[in-house]
Amino acid sequence: MFSQIDKQILKSWRQYAVEPRLAKLTGRTLRNTGPRIAVLGNCQAFGLAYAMKVMDPSATVDHFSAIGRSRVANMDMLVATLATYDYVFTHDFLEGHLRGGGDSEELIRRLPKTVKTPAVTFAAFHPDLIYIQDKSEPLHGFIFGPLGPYHSAIGLFGYRAGLTLDETRAAFNENVFQALGYLDLWNEAATGFIENAKLYGFDLSTDLMNWARRGVFMYSIVHPKSFVLFDIAKRMWEKAGLKPPARDFGYYEIHDLARSEIFPVYPAVARVFGAQGGYLFKLQNHHISHTVGDFLNLPQYLGSSWKTFEKTGQEHLANPRVDAWLDDEKTKTYVMKLARENQKAGLKPTL
Repeated sequence: MFSQIDKQILKSWRQYAVEPRLAKLTGRTLRNTGPRIAVLGNCQAFGLAYAMKVMDPSATVDHFSAIGRSRVANMDMLVATLATYDYVFTHDFLEGHLRGGGDSEELIRRLPKTVKTPAVTFAAFHPDLIYIQDKSEPLHGFIFGPLGPYHSAIGLFGYRAGLTLDETRAAFNENVFQALGYLDLWNEAATGFIENAKLYGFDLSTDLMNWARRGVFMYSIVHPKSFVLFDIAKRMWEKAGLKPPARDFGYYEIHDLARSEIFPVYPAVARVFGAQGGYLFKLQNHHISHTVGDFLNLPQYLGSSWKTFEKTGQEHLANPRVDAWLDDEKTKTYVMKLARENQKAGLKPTL
């Protein structure tokens, strides 16, 4: 069975080698007569590719996934495929996605026209979101819970520290967030984002300021809203020597990443940014034509998370941040104290 990138490569060759010949035989006029553009990368790559198609509807714009493993495609096949495009953009990707190895650096060496672009990572809105790495699976080997790979640091701390579910739920209050530094991460997140973009040759400082004026612009620490990806797509075009047209992207935008899991912006965190927050956790739903999907409130999310933790086993629940809290007796004792005091005071949020 073909993987996603295998199918995308086959589709690309059909478009490139077969469809023009069929059009010539049948007299059909090809719709896409502009440049061929390829966007390779993570979950943000589709949004970038879609934005480029909006910017030039005459272009052939194809998205190639660097998520998961190919069953057929190797680096030779990928390079040969991408060589048929006028412009190629890629996120960083590690060895293991393609058969026989090969990463984004090798792709750039073998196909110098490739432009590397930064992925968006921004934690200020979701300071509690963590991943739990499965050490037996180094490539995207995350432990999945009720919200896929997204876990709560406080939830994991409560489980490992021996708090009850109610006590852990009571830790989701402003005094605990303050103690853990959740309410003042903006400067660190903004500086890290801007400096990382500079490593790729992009100055996104003005864009970040504009996004911030629109409120919360992330669904999670790695899933930006579509207007963010549109602005980055424009910068990618400029770097490649293309001129982005004036376009009302908001009229055509697709919130592709909203189909995936959405981590809430906690109320005390949201107030820092003048936004409305809550504890509503959205489950992934990539079949919106069939079902509206489902959500979990805080007690449901924590209860389901703890079932995952119990099934996984303590020895597999390592996370650097939570490990540090547990190893620091002062932090551990203080957070547990606050959680228990909140619980006795009836401060157990739900939504």
